Amino acid sequence: MVFAAGVCSELPGLEETEMRRYAMALLHGFFKSKGRELEVADYERLLRRTFRHIHGHISEKWAGRDIGLDLAVVVANPQSVFAARSGGGGLFIFHDGEARSVFRAGGGGEALLGTASGDTVEVQEALIQPGDIAVLCDPVVAKVIGERDVTLILRRAPDHSKASLLLSAIAERKGAEGPMTALLWEVPNFQGAAMLTEEQPAAVQPEASGEKDREVVDEDGSAEAAKRQWLSKWRRRRE
Repeated sequence: MVFAAGVCSELPGLEETEMRRYAMALLHGFFKSKGRELEVADYERLLRRTFRHIHGHISEKWAGRDIGLDLAVVVANPQSVFAARSGGGGLFIFHDGEARSVFRAGGGGEALLGTASGDTVEVQEALIQPGDIAVLCDPVVAKVIGERDVTLILRRAPDHSKASLLLSAIAERKGAEGPMTALLWEVPNFQGAAMLTEEQPAAVQPEASGEKDREVVDEDGSAEAAKRQWLSKWRRRRE
């Protein structure tokens, strides 16, 4: 796994806010403890089980309450992204100057986590290449932003900070209200990184953003240490 992220609805109200924080804490805790051990073959089943786990906890904690939660999650290895949603989140992949939606049009529906039908989850897979950009949107943004919008935004503003400003401006102009969230991630060139140390490219979990790059000494010849070593060298080369 090289990337994992999730976004959810941010409806007003103390209970809704607590539900969102609770769900994201469950998600973060799982990937923090298990992320490095996951294999590609596990991803689809992982996403379905993760959603069922969060749905079950919300249903139990907020039993009898008429509220639910939208949730969209994406995980990726160097070749593919696997995306799941319950409710109305969105995911776009920008490749060769064009953006395409990973989720089906009209999919997701109103099956919110914590409600009677909240265990219904849509899972999709899409191929990715170095330089592609994934845009994961919360329901507020996904409701008004489409493939054409994302295409025009990333053609005009490949820089992520500028793209985020354009994205929020267009979403507001098209009627989006309330807190808006969109995560942009560019697929790294793992093949080029591997060439720096003559290692074969593999699914590598990058260190958290903002952490200091460091050399990893492969004293025991472990594959994990070697992966970290060439990733660290690749990052410094890019800088």
